[in-house]
Amino acid sequence: MEKIPVKFKRVAAEFEQAARQRRPCETNSSEYRSAEEEEDGDLSELVNSFIDGDDEETNLIENERRKEVEENDDGSDGGMKELLLSLVGGDGGSGSGGRVLERRIRDEIEVGCRVIAENCTRNGFKRQLMAYLREKGYDAGLCKSRWGKTGRRPAGDYEYIDVNAAGTRYIAEVFLAGEFQIARPTARYTSLVDMLPSVFFGSEEELKQIVSLMSAAVKQSLKSVELHVPPWRRSWYMQAKWFGPYKRTTHPVPEKIPRDGSPTNKRSVGFEASPAISYNCREDFAGNAGFRTGLLAAALQGK
Repeated sequence: MEKIPVKFKRVAAEFEQAARQRRPCETNSSEYRSAEEEEDGDLSELVNSFIDGDDEETNLIENERRKEVEENDDGSDGGMKELLLSLVGGDGGSGSGGRVLERRIRDEIEVGCRVIAENCTRNGFKRQLMAYLREKGYDAGLCKSRWGKTGRRPAGDYEYIDVNAAGTRYIAEVFLAGEFQIARPTARYTSLVDMLPSVFFGSEEELKQIVSLMSAAVKQSLKSVELHVPPWRRSWYMQAKWFGPYKRTTHPVPEKIPRDGSPTNKRSVGFEASPAISYNCREDFAGNAGFRTGLLAAALQGK
């Protein structure tokens, strides 16, 4: 008979102790929901505290995607670069009607970025861009994802724009490269970041593959300079930004919350936006074809 690992015994003992402390009788009444959720949260953190937050935690689909990235990497820059180029639209796609539609909307987004930069206000940039696209007749929305802390995984939230067109949900990102900035990047990693488009507009599946590829590159780059991968640059954190639960709004302005704390107009697709900050958009954004420098680009990295 195999010996039970010491680590497993320690986990089992912790669970046994937690089970003894639970009340013999529990209720599903909303009156006790907060206490029960808190207790369940403690048990959840107990489990996750013994789990390493590395790539082994990812699901089978994510592992297959990583495997594809590794198979395309021939040990030089060529493999990853070729795959990344195909994902960001470097192949042109002139024979595909879907690609033609993508290019048309992407061009509209680039125009919208310049228009908003010329008329910058205190409202959020992404919300203004979403409203601009809706004015042009596109089914655009501002999505906010939010995830809680679980074990070693920190909580977070993120805003991005989606567009529903021709039966496909697309995601729009301005300055996608900013989401993959790391400390002491290698020349190889920098060359991959430089390939990311100023304006990304593509399907969810395309973005998932880009995130998987870049997450693998992040790990390789940091490992080569003997640095640990921070939680906010791990694959599961990056995936949560665009592919976790989210709320979608099409309101051109943030929903106001009255003093009593209740929304004036309760809608499942609405959400309270983060406080807006005024940026000198005109000088830092307009006329910059790369959209990669200035205060606005820095702001887009955070939200």
